Amino acid sequence: MSALGSVFALGFGAVAVVVTRRTYQIESDRDRVNAEAREVQESFARRAQAGLVSAWWGQSSEGQWGAFVRNTSEIPVYQAYLTVLGLDDHSDNIKVHYLVLPPSDDALFCPIGSGQPAQGATARRVKLSFTDTAGVRWLRNQYGSLTELQPNLLIAADPLRAGVLAQFEADFLATYGATVAFDTDSAGRPQKQFVADFEESSLVDALICPHDWIGDLVSRDMIEPTVLAADHQNAFPGWALSALTVDGRLYGIPTTVDTVALIRNTLLAPQPPSTFDELVATGNALRDAGRVTDVFTLRVGEHGDPFQIWPLFASAGGWLFGMTTDGRWDPTRIGLATPESIAAFERLREFGEAGARLLRRSMDRDEALELFAAARSPYLITSSDALQRLRQTNIPIAVSAVPPFADGAPAETFTLVHSLVMAKRGLNKIIAHDLFADYLTHNHVMTALSDGIVAPVALVSTTTEDTAIQQFLALCELGTPMPSFPQMDAIWRVLEEAEVAVIAGAPAEATARQAAANVAAVFTTEEGNSLGRPVVA
Repeated sequence: MSALGSVFALGFGAVAVVVTRRTYQIESDRDRVNAEAREVQESFARRAQAGLVSAWWGQSSEGQWGAFVRNTSEIPVYQAYLTVLGLDDHSDNIKVHYLVLPPSDDALFCPIGSGQPAQGATARRVKLSFTDTAGVRWLRNQYGSLTELQPNLLIAADPLRAGVLAQFEADFLATYGATVAFDTDSAGRPQKQFVADFEESSLVDALICPHDWIGDLVSRDMIEPTVLAADHQNAFPGWALSALTVDGRLYGIPTTVDTVALIRNTLLAPQPPSTFDELVATGNALRDAGRVTDVFTLRVGEHGDPFQIWPLFASAGGWLFGMTTDGRWDPTRIGLATPESIAAFERLREFGEAGARLLRRSMDRDEALELFAAARSPYLITSSDALQRLRQTNIPIAVSAVPPFADGAPAETFTLVHSLVMAKRGLNKIIAHDLFADYLTHNHVMTALSDGIVAPVALVSTTTEDTAIQQFLALCELGTPMPSFPQMDAIWRVLEEAEVAVIAGAPAEATARQAAANVAAVFTTEEGNSLGRPVVA
């Protein structure tokens, strides 16, 4: 009887386990079905408004071709971007921006082009991105598919710019419902390393870099063109947009700009010199009187800095590339070995360590700024990155153009444009294209960037009360944007070597001819063949 009872108990337990397992499975299946139903219901509710917003290409009642956009929901959507694709159905061609897209049963019509459409215009496709009232960003692509965009953006930038822009993270989130984070390297990275790190990452959506990097990034197929709506394009000066244009396509959104100017201590040099000869004479008189130790300061360093010294080189007759009839740089004409450039290298040599010692390799950026900040020099030839250090002093300063040599050409300068460019493999590049274009046209954002970095910014409406920044901006407008060929990083290295060589006392002609040959060699590598065979003038 005991054995039978045990068997019965075991059997009953086994049945209970089976029943319990089946019951659990039934409950689990029911929970899963309910969860899926809730998910479907929530997804439907989440997409309820977005599903009622659409865009298409068509012809108006007047026969005009263009794009239609309609919001048939009962509430507005915001930051809507209607993008008309090119004839290839892939590249962005024209973008129209709507701050608010109100509810309406009638579609808004945006005419594109004029009169009769070009061949294939009737087959144009459009895509639409927008933010619904819940703060969710959506994309309806050129095939009508609706996708929710992820509201997370990552920008690769130098620590200085990242630090200033980071203060707007909360404001950006509140404005657009998107978070922004920055990938920085506090130690700083040279262009090659920065680009290599950027190339390996698929997480970065945008990169802030100087515009002479753009040719390299385009050649590596790492960034894609930026198409700005008319209101955003008009917010930036034409010369800044031109600097970011490669082969007729715009790459990036302008941020800060820079050039080289003359900063003088107005207690030591009340009036701006009309020529560089006058500048040297004034500096020599102050040095002879024991009031200063250096006639002027200009950063050279062990590796050279062609951007800083370029006004002197140009005024002495030197030139790098020729120009085409439409005002673009012509890399097939290299001018470093011309008699004018040889004379310019000789002028630098005379100012260098074998001559007057006004230029020397021991004077790097820090020493140049410290000498001027300590009132040991009346003049500082520099880009605007010196202003942040000078703000910490009580020295009264004035900014003006670098004066030319009395017997020379104008002291022309290069202009540099830092831009925010979009990564081609960025996970959230669509939202980056839309929202950065709008945010960087806000006056308060660009003014804060200008004040934080202490540099001019490329925005038509931005105002600053800092007279030094105002003057730098005016000089940027007069300068010539640096070339942005893919080979520019290597070309800057050639110019650095030539600058340091003549300042150290090397013969000017031999240095100039070697530099010209080295630049030509850069273009005759496998990567440079597309630009044509260079001619050393």
